[in-house]
Amino acid sequence: MASWQPAQAQHEGLIYGRVQTQSGEVYTGQIRWSAHQVFWGDILLGVKTEVPVLQYLNEEQISQLSPAEPDAGFDWQFINLWKSKYPARDYDLKLRFGDLAALQITGEQTATILLKNNRRIKIASHPDDNRHLGKDITVYDNQKGRLTVNWDNLKSVNFLPTPAQLPHIKGTPLYGTVQTANGPLTGFIKWDQDEYLSSHQLDGQLDSNPQNLRYAFSQIHSIQVRDKGSIVKFYSDDKIFLKNNRDVNATNRGIVVQHPAWGQAIVSWEAFRSVTFEDKVPANLGYESYGKLQKIRGTIRTTDNHNIKAELVFDLDEEWTAELLDGRFGNTIRYTIPFGRIVNLKPLPNGRSEIQMAGEKKLTLENENDVSGQNWGLMLLLPNKQHRYIPWAKISQISFF
Repeated sequence: MASWQPAQAQHEGLIYGRVQTQSGEVYTGQIRWSAHQVFWGDILLGVKTEVPVLQYLNEEQISQLSPAEPDAGFDWQFINLWKSKYPARDYDLKLRFGDLAALQITGEQTATILLKNNRRIKIASHPDDNRHLGKDITVYDNQKGRLTVNWDNLKSVNFLPTPAQLPHIKGTPLYGTVQTANGPLTGFIKWDQDEYLSSHQLDGQLDSNPQNLRYAFSQIHSIQVRDKGSIVKFYSDDKIFLKNNRDVNATNRGIVVQHPAWGQAIVSWEAFRSVTFEDKVPANLGYESYGKLQKIRGTIRTTDNHNIKAELVFDLDEEWTAELLDGRFGNTIRYTIPFGRIVNLKPLPNGRSEIQMAGEKKLTLENENDVSGQNWGLMLLLPNKQHRYIPWAKISQISFF
């Protein structure tokens, strides 16, 4: 079978930076983070250890934040709220690596993030996923090769634009268009949440051969769901049917698609229809393609028809346009969208919200706090250091600007 070979590899989409250790070494190169993050669009997860906006809530407002569980017994002192008994109400910090300027280690499972606008956020390891902080990271140093840096010896990481070519990388990042039950998604791809380079391989069995076979993604032009397996089409125009492996059937852990312009989606096999790979990665999708960030601002229309224009803190914890809104299309596609790419949000009945993104794409999302009745509402930052709290139930629409 003929295999497409790139004339020039394009690696700008991979995480890159300068790593400094406590013992004084400095390494520069591609970085693979501890939860297997490799792309600039991959997400760093933690919890914010400081949530100052909570001090502007009165006791009655706080008591109404979780009406479904009134006897859970909060510690109402705002400085301790992030340690609440509700795992879902930890004050999550989710940012794409492309929006980070640096990360400084401050403890066994704590760090301070420096954003690209020089603002700092203190974070700790997330209780539901502790892989992101406190674990070893891998650096592919330009001179010394692959190195594992222990968290205890890690001092800081400064993120830098990635060179067009990294000599140790074989192949290029997977990039293409995934057709789903909710429309097409174009961007970088992680197949089965694992394979992300054209040199990685797709596994499966033929009808005529029970032996597991492997095909490099560099050979594959498209994959389409068919019965209990997949039709694989090669650049040579040959086609085969593969089955009996999670790469090509319903046991697949999901297809991750991400792009600087719209965020990330994890597509379940139930929602997956097909993928068509592109033979090269488009230009200008590296570190510098992650835009400027600012405070979240919008015009809030209330259910009693008042319009208020203000800076806002969404769900009482997201305040920057680089932070991410979570929502699901049913239970089959999980979207993670930067607030800076959202034009409009309308709460809908039955725990859903309509999200209009830049470019007029609309999504109806549910099953996450950000888009359902579990949202804790908005804190508006008004002139003269005034604050106003608006519960989620009183919001008719938010138009972001």
